[in-house]
Amino acid sequence: MAIAGKGGSIKFDNGSIAEMENWSLDVGVDEIETTNFDSNDWKEFMAGLKEWSGSFEGNLVKGHKAALFDKLGTIASIELKVTATDGAITFTGQAFLTGLNVEVGVADKASLSADFRGTGPLTPTET
Repeated sequence: MAIAGKGGSIKFDNGSIAEMENWSLDVGVDEIETTNFDSNDWKEFMAGLKEWSGSFEGNLVKGHKAALFDKLGTIASIELKVTATDGAITFTGQAFLTGLNVEVGVADKASLSADFRGTGPLTPTET
């Protein structure tokens, strides 16, 4: 059964990030080419190192300075969670903020977006 995104949350350095509207997580693995003379005209590959990164965005509010701006480049725990009526999926690991963007428009709310890079393993948990 699909999970609605309305139950999402983000914690960075064990503190909840207020008024975020969405987050994304990208997980990948390097491809190592192993093609050789015996490959019969087909490229061959093996899995290499894994990596993960992501972003989140939402409303700009007081408190983001201490929660995010002061921690730019600092490695901290991150928790990305989506909650459903029958449980939750939580992704945890160590990450650092690689970028922050503030956008302010005269006819719109002020918003904040952040990018992060994982360092070490990412652990998904279902409850």
